[in-house]
Amino acid sequence: MSYKVAFASSDGKVVNQHFGRTKQFLVVEIDKDNKNYNYVEMRINEPACQEFQHTEDALKNSIELIYDCEAVFVARIGQGALAQVEARGIKGIEAPYFIEDIIDRILNSRVNILDIY
Repeated sequence: MSYKVAFASSDGKVVNQHFGRTKQFLVVEIDKDNKNYNYVEMRINEPACQEFQHTEDALKNSIELIYDCEAVFVARIGQGALAQVEARGIKGIEAPYFIEDIIDRILNSRVNILDIY
């Protein structure tokens, strides 16, 4: 079973961005059956939150950018944004950790990604 996940990261190493402020999502495809993963791409995002304000259109565009991902790992996400992300079928997970550590945890877990965090 393989699926894609997105990471809100400014450096591609650590989940260190708030969902509404991230300028990019690192997308990775994880293959639990073969216990490996592949970098898919970096998706450039127009942050929904700018100068302490956000627009609904920008938030919807951010969510649409990761439409094909099972989950998005972020440093923080507000309750309103989380509700909209999850309404689209994407699990929003606050996990301000190294991306490699998160992937290792997913690959070595016997449970579904939705149950890990």
